[in-house]
Order: sequence, then C-alpha cells, then structure tokens
Amino acid sequence: MSDSSEKLVETPMWDLPVRLFHWSFAICFTVSWISGQAENLKLHYGSGMVLLGLVVFRVLWGLVGSPTARFAHFLRGPGAAISYLRQSFGHFAPSHSFGHNAAGGLMVAALIGLAGLQVVSGMSSTDDLIFEGPLYGHLPNWLARPLEIVHEPLANILLALALLHIAVILVYRILKRENLVRAMVLGRARLPQPVAAAATARGETKGAPLGRAFLCAVIAAAVPSAIHVYLG
Repeated sequence: MSDSSEKLVETPMWDLPVRLFHWSFAICFTVSWISGQAENLKLHYGSGMVLLGLVVFRVLWGLVGSPTARFAHFLRGPGAAISYLRQSFGHFAPSHSFGHNAAGGLMVAALIGLAGLQVVSGMSSTDDLIFEGPLYGHLPNWLARPLEIVHEPLANILLALALLHIAVILVYRILKRENLVRAMVLGRARLPQPVAAAATARGETKGAPLGRAFLCAVIAAAVPSAIHVYLG
C-alpha cells in the first residue's frame, strides 16, 4: 500500500491480449445472458461457443503470456486474499497493486473456471424440443445430468460475480481513487515510482510476443470449432 501523496508514473501493466480478452469476455457473457433469458437459442449457442474459445485462450495465456497475465503472478490462496482485503479496506487509501491483487486474482480464476463449466454444462443440455448441445448424448448420464441441472443456477452465480466485480471497481474509483477501468483500456496504470521501478526491475512490465498470442488464439478458436463440426 502506498501513500496517496507519492508521485505516480505511467507503468505498462496489461498487455493487448489481456485487454481484448477482458472486454470480449464481458460482451460475450452479456450476450449469452440476454439471449438465454430471451430464449434465443441460436444466439445463445453461438455466444456460448465464443465464450468457450475465450476461456481456452485465457487459460493458455495464463500459462505462456506476459508476466501480469500469468496465473503464477496473481494466484494466491484464500488466506492471502482475506489478508489483502483487511489491509486494503481498513482505510481507503489507494492500493496501487501491480497486476491483480490476491483477492482480484481469485475473482479472475473463479470467473474463468465457472464460465468454462457453464459452457460445458450448456453443451451437455437439451430443451427436449429443438436444441441439443454438441455434448448431449456423448457423456455418461451420471455426469451429463448434473451438468444440465447446474446450467441455469450457474448463470445466476456468474451474473452475481460479474456485478460484484463492477461494484468493486466503483468502490476503488470512488473511495480509493483508483481508476481500474482506465488501466484495462490503455494497458497502463499510474503507480508510485518505487512500485513501478520494482516491477520494471523484475521484468514484469514487458509484454510477451504477439506471435505467441496469435498461436494461442488459433488453438482457442479451433477447440469450439472442432466440437461444433464433429459433435454438433
């Protein structure tokens, strides 16, 4: 945590692939939610398959991407998350975390993991009329039935997490005076000079090659495409 009077410097933090994933995920989830409520199954299925590709990409990028994108950089245990929340919200000074903090990292992991499970549950479902997911009939009943049952409640859980995510962003903006949205749009954060210098010294401000991101995107696009072609 840093004193709010410290001089802040522009520091590269989020690479382009992470930013594109973030906003694409938000749009795709919104489309999936609205189309599901409207029972527009064609759009719901299409957005769900795109969401699957995004999840696959983020998992790959979390393994081979830029330093702040990697799971190893931000995944911590629940104890670290609770400790961060107690320290951070004991008073409303800016936190100035470089990358995801311990609590934010768990939120990212939860959203990615649950979104992946949600897509799989949708692909395992049928409405008994006109729609059958590409995995419907290809999984054992002991697995397929629970997946089909959790599809709707899991969507509500994801919506609750998304709204919580937005609420936290507003808290940071209003009470802690940190603009998290700006950083996710521009890729740069305003951080105290010691924090920025330490991150730069560790090599964490450097982005991974975009060619690597392209390869991850190709693999991510191939997964839902293969499922649709061979099982759909």
